[in-house]
Amino acid sequence: MRKNTLFLSGFSSRLFGRRSETEASCLREKARKLDGLAAIVARFIPPELFAKTEKTRDRVFTPWVTFCAFLGQVLQRGASCQDAVRSVQAMYLAMGVNTVDDRTGGYCQARGRLSLAVLQTAFTRVAQWCANRPRKEDCWQGRVVKVLDGCGLSMPDTPENRAVYPYASGQKPGCGFPTGQLLGLFNLCTGHLVKFVVTSWRLHEAPLAQQLLGWVNKGEILLADRAFSCWGLIALFERKGVDVVMRLHQSRKTKLGRVTWRKPKRKNKMAQADWDSLPESLTVRVVRFNCQVPGFRTDEITLVTTLLDEVTYSTDVLAELFRRRWQVEICFRDIKTSLGLDVLRTKTPEMITKEIHLQAIAYNIVRALMLEAARQHDTPVFRLSFKGTVGALFAFAPLLNTTSKQAAERYEHLLLALAAAPVPLRPNRSEPRAVKRRPKPYQYLTKPRREMTVSTSRRQKLPITPLN
Repeated sequence: MRKNTLFLSGFSSRLFGRRSETEASCLREKARKLDGLAAIVARFIPPELFAKTEKTRDRVFTPWVTFCAFLGQVLQRGASCQDAVRSVQAMYLAMGVNTVDDRTGGYCQARGRLSLAVLQTAFTRVAQWCANRPRKEDCWQGRVVKVLDGCGLSMPDTPENRAVYPYASGQKPGCGFPTGQLLGLFNLCTGHLVKFVVTSWRLHEAPLAQQLLGWVNKGEILLADRAFSCWGLIALFERKGVDVVMRLHQSRKTKLGRVTWRKPKRKNKMAQADWDSLPESLTVRVVRFNCQVPGFRTDEITLVTTLLDEVTYSTDVLAELFRRRWQVEICFRDIKTSLGLDVLRTKTPEMITKEIHLQAIAYNIVRALMLEAARQHDTPVFRLSFKGTVGALFAFAPLLNTTSKQAAERYEHLLLALAAAPVPLRPNRSEPRAVKRRPKPYQYLTKPRREMTVSTSRRQKLPITPLN
């Protein structure tokens, strides 16, 4: 007979057999992990934000419990809804309440009831927490640097997702996946995600960057690649008092040094009122430097910047700053590969938006832990491992499920463990973009799955380039 409750006090677990003892031990571990994760999240996001309203009836999956379970699911790439339900079930069993069954329908409905506005507020809270605590040593010449870049997203092939996020070009109906793009603004001093925009892949990144203009403050520096190097965007940031350092767009031909760019006739998908308010000319500085590092794809890089002081901001100084732009690729790797943002799993655009916000919140919470460890133990924040922090978070979570002084000491041990294992410094490391594992010799899906006929041949010749 299946037992859904923990053992009665005074009775040995041996009376229930070895299998029940193991199952109960796993449930207790899951309960402590969820409670500990909630305790850590509460340091950066107030639980009162998810308090139920008077009109909301009492539920097993309250907004706060659902949020913490969803967050734990996001932090563990590949975790299923069943895993999240098990953690909630274990938490209630540890409290002596047996009201959660094994089915995932209630949890999935509770995720759908999570307010997007509340999730956006939670993201803003943890982002502000990180923004207020940068280390002075991580700033560039005492100034905050923010990096702008984008990445692609894939999601389940459902009619609802296809209506908002169409297939990528060249995909046949039923043979691809809806594709979107995320444009993110990162703080280079802390590594956290400041703000992001999610749209279809068909929209260009440069016009979307105008939506992030309000999250770059006066006196800061914007670092970006050549996809954002357009006259209108540079003029908008300069008018706000933000200096830009961008790679020169490949289609623009200009001389080196200080140059004046006239206002083009095209408004570049900008509102007419904003375009008319921009000046008739723009003074910028163009520098060029060689990159002689083995393994780097580019030998010569040309930058355009509004930092006109050639003494303070020499070419070598700007080259070193632009080299730090690669850190945004590491940030995207953390959020896409470690957390699973590259392939989303929900089946409607509304849930896709909520899942992306949970991914962003989870990423910033991990960054907040890394930042707190870096500040307390005087370690550069980018020397700490993101994946190692996620592992340490779940390893220490069962020890942090109380509000006692002992839990505070254990949290200090967690921060010490994060700072004690810095990532080695490996400058100029050659990491060619090549795949070592060969793909499996299966046919490509060229028709919808129910119409596809698999060849009787066991192997198919794939266009594989041999690796030397």
